[in-house]
Amino acid sequence: MKISKIIKQIPYLIFVLFIISCASKKQVTAEDILVKEETKSIPKSKIIFLNYLLVKNAQGEKSITLINQIKTEGKLKGKPKNIANTSSGDLEYILLDKDYNSIEKHALKNPLKKTVEFVNDFGNFEKRTLDLDRVEFTIRIQLPPEAKHMKITELTNASSKEHIITKID
Repeated sequence: MKISKIIKQIPYLIFVLFIISCASKKQVTAEDILVKEETKSIPKSKIIFLNYLLVKNAQGEKSITLINQIKTEGKLKGKPKNIANTSSGDLEYILLDKDYNSIEKHALKNPLKKTVEFVNDFGNFEKRTLDLDRVEFTIRIQLPPEAKHMKITELTNASSKEHIITKID
């Protein structure tokens, strides 16, 4: 009678031995712990979205105000493209460090000039450039850890006009 109970328990015993044999036998070394600590201390890449409102008044003067800024973890697939031939009215944005030294500089086509395509009465595509009085635009950029401010200037024929310096939170 005792032997029949033992025979009934054998499948359970085999199952337990199988589970134990599958357990990991890897030794944790001091180097493994060091690598884990280093990966914790590496700052994660961040992307920042800065949303602005650009308004042109009746005299043609422009003003830029910050709507909001959004920071998120991530990495951009590519860098912002610099405009090879800038013209009057285009914007230049510069990332600055805590001492207001330039880190990166990029250009942005004039957001108040929008080119739209449409189909005319004859069924042909046409392009037209619209001059807007107000527009919202977004600057999306990979955020270097040392960046603390963003400066936006307008490029004009004579020089450049500084519009806004945004503190990056």
